[in-house]
Amino acid sequence: MANLEALLKGEAQTEIDAIISEAKSRASEIVAQADDEASALKAQRERQANSQHEATIIRGKSAAQLEAASLKLRTQHELVESAFGDAKKQLTAIVKDEARYREIMGKLLDEVVDTLGGADAVESVTVNTKDKALITDILGSRNLNASVKTDKTMTGGLSAKAKGTNIVVSNSLLARLEAARDELASDVSQALFAG
Repeated sequence: MANLEALLKGEAQTEIDAIISEAKSRASEIVAQADDEASALKAQRERQANSQHEATIIRGKSAAQLEAASLKLRTQHELVESAFGDAKKQLTAIVKDEARYREIMGKLLDEVVDTLGGADAVESVTVNTKDKALITDILGSRNLNASVKTDKTMTGGLSAKAKGTNIVVSNSLLARLEAARDELASDVSQALFAG
């Protein structure tokens, strides 16, 4: 399970690194534009304040700095959201890559089976309608005797129900990304705006 987690983290990290690299490039352009706008705003306010009292000059500088910080924060938020949007698109693209998706679905199934206590504990597996043949084949290759149900709203993963209980364990790519969102958002933000 640790190897699987490391593999999934490695794959996710590789994709995140690619996204971060692209986002850094876009971030540099946007931050430079924001800095130019902030500098122009600051200069304009300083020219207007030259004819006024010293307190007016200080207020103008403070307002310009606050506006620049706000613009930078807004840009940072937009870039982080864009990075997660790109990550979701890439995870969705994985579903269309039959070989990679088969391997990942097998790993997702193995994790769920382990969580439920082994192959004998699994009553049924639910997947997207288009993944029914795939999961049936994977179940057969693992000698898992579980019924297969479909749910057209499920994408990029599966859920499994334990025998004789109402316990259901879900495991999907997008759910994993969302579960790690807060931690990853901080990392992505630091990577985009370090230094």
